[in-house]
This record gives sequence, structure tokens and C-alpha cells, in this order.
Amino acid sequence: MDRVTFHKLCFMLQTVGGLKSSKRVTVSEKVAMFLSVLTHHTKNICIKFHFKRSGQTVSKHFHAVLHCVLRMHSLFLVKPQAVGEDSTDVRWQKFR
Repeated sequence: MDRVTFHKLCFMLQTVGGLKSSKRVTVSEKVAMFLSVLTHHTKNICIKFHFKRSGQTVSKHFHAVLHCVLRMHSLFLVKPQAVGEDSTDVRWQKFR
């Protein structure tokens, strides 16, 4: 993920999802911990050492970001629409 996309995600989680910075952990650090767990399939203990936070802090902020993402699921997950039989789009002719 590039920086612009990361900052857009952080902004969306702040404005729409309601994620807030705490005294010692910023929103971008919370999102970075969350994405690191998801993308690298790492455990709490690895994230704890990488971000120099306690395991409880990592877990608490992971769950905070997860709740914001779940609250915004309608923005991120869109139900696909079926392609009709009368579609004239060339890309879908092979799938009839």
C-alpha cells in the first residue's frame, strides 16, 4: 500500500469510522499495527516488539480499528450485481 492510500484509509477511519488518537498512539500507528497483523499474519508478540508497545496495547488498538472497519463495512464491501442475459458488453460474452 502506498502512502497516499494509507493516509486516505486513516482519514476515512477517523471521519467516518470514528477512530481517534489516544494519548500515546496516533491513528496512523493504530492502522499500521492493524494492517501489519492482517498482511503478514503475525502474532501480537511480533507486533509488540516491532512497534515497541505492550501486548495489551497492541490488542486494544487492533480491536479498535477492527470495530471501525466493521462499522464501515458497507463502504468497503459492495455486493456485486449479476450480469443480465441481454448484456451487450463484449467482456461477458464468454461467461454465458
